[in-house]
Amino acid sequence: MKFAAILLFVLVASFAYAYSEPEIPFTIKEKAESLVAKNNITQKTVMEVLADLADHNLVQNTQTVKQIYTIPDPGQTALVTLSGRIPEFGRTSNVVLDITKPDGTVETLKSPLVETGNWSTTYLVDSRSQGGTYKVEVEFANQIKSETYFHLTHEKLAHTNVPPWFLTTFEWWAKGTISDSEIVYATEHLTKLGLVIISEDSKPGLQVLVDGQEMVRRGTTHNINVHVSDGTHPIQGAKVTLVIEDYGEDIIRKFDGFTNPSGYFVYSWEIPKSFDDIETLLAYVSVSGNGASQTQLFKFTVYCLPGEANCQVEGN
Repeated sequence: MKFAAILLFVLVASFAYAYSEPEIPFTIKEKAESLVAKNNITQKTVMEVLADLADHNLVQNTQTVKQIYTIPDPGQTALVTLSGRIPEFGRTSNVVLDITKPDGTVETLKSPLVETGNWSTTYLVDSRSQGGTYKVEVEFANQIKSETYFHLTHEKLAHTNVPPWFLTTFEWWAKGTISDSEIVYATEHLTKLGLVIISEDSKPGLQVLVDGQEMVRRGTTHNINVHVSDGTHPIQGAKVTLVIEDYGEDIIRKFDGFTNPSGYFVYSWEIPKSFDDIETLLAYVSVSGNGASQTQLFKFTVYCLPGEANCQVEGN
């Protein structure tokens, strides 16, 4: 492992003289030094620092090519997973995927859009598939909603985003053993090989957990609990927007707020007594913070008891 890191060091050092020394912000260097001090050099933490370098245009941000696949051998197949989310909550229909191949031909797929705004499908690849970059345009309601890419290659790729020897190279840079230009060029070399994929997903994102009562009697208080974290630590001050609708897409209640120091936001709502039947409501919980956003759907049912005033539910 050490030999591979030395080899990479010699390779990038031989070309470094042709380039001006990049100016890596002190905050990024300080973050790397802190990782060394805490003995926390892992694939996840290194990718977070590389994503910061990409934000400052110091290395190539390959967020448009998030998926790289090896073309299978004859007689074998592989599946490319395509998925995403569009802000069409509460609607069920199809999204149309126009896949432009490297030779310019287009193949069209359809995928169902669920109520949460998510869609997912797969694209079959075999030994006859073309090598190169595929563009995927996602269309809904006759409008282009997003554009992404995946890449097919005949090369055998590593299963991990960060080769173990690169972690050693990163640690050398954090300790000042190698220069800023050498870690930048080493990173760019690995991104071109498809061994390091720097994207927005490399940054700590949002983990949103929503729970509450699934059956609520009218006239009582219903609590919907939202917890926001980065997967490890709670996030304070994340903005939470909660919209309660019925299946007719009529907005019944809307509320905005922020998470507390423990990462919690609790929404309390006294269910009106005007509900005269059993009705399922949709709570769309949208969270933004930590440089990311996410929306989740929570369903709950409001009911009244037979015999109560203005209750259409019949008893046994």
